Amino acid sequence: PSPEADRRTLIRRLYFDLTGLPPTPEEVAAFVADHAPDAYEKLVDRLLASPRYGERWARHWLDVAHYGDTHGYDKDQPRPNAWPYRDWVISAFNRNLPYDQFLTWQLAGDLLPNASREQRIATAFNRLHRQTNEGGSIEEEFRTEYVVDRVNTFGTSMLGLTIECARCHDHRFDPITQRDFYSMFSFFQNI
Repeated sequence: PSPEADRRTLIRRLYFDLTGLPPTPEEVAAFVADHAPDAYEKLVDRLLASPRYGERWARHWLDVAHYGDTHGYDKDQPRPNAWPYRDWVISAFNRNLPYDQFLTWQLAGDLLPNASREQRIATAFNRLHRQTNEGGSIEEEFRTEYVVDRVNTFGTSMLGLTIECARCHDHRFDPITQRDFYSMFSFFQNI
């Protein structure tokens, strides 16, 4: 195995891994000067408690969920009310929201008994698909495309599977059949 990295390298690696940002020169100097046996563990705990931690790691989920501040088609109009979902995801990471709640709230937080504002905001996950406002677009065609995108996003983000092929046909060794795809389609089209 490689020898342990020097303290300057350790703090830089830790900052970049957990927050995506470099440490300040003062933070590097303080860590290098801290000879306590638990100095590294204290630094890890401090960075995990930093709001930057959630910002760094939420971006991966936001990418999978197709988060965007704009509609993504044609004139790419802004979505002025998309940011509460982004902030909710960051907060969920920073609070270490249990994974089952993280998924449940996004899929159906608005359907929970006495749903909180936070649980309703989480369901924006179901509305992050690209949307068109192009004149001449066929409403039913795009409504169907929106539902297909929800199904595919659900498969990728929550099942860890690409299920898009099942839209058109079964695969011999694929765990998701075309029937499964359209069963999920039927669920997501009622949103």
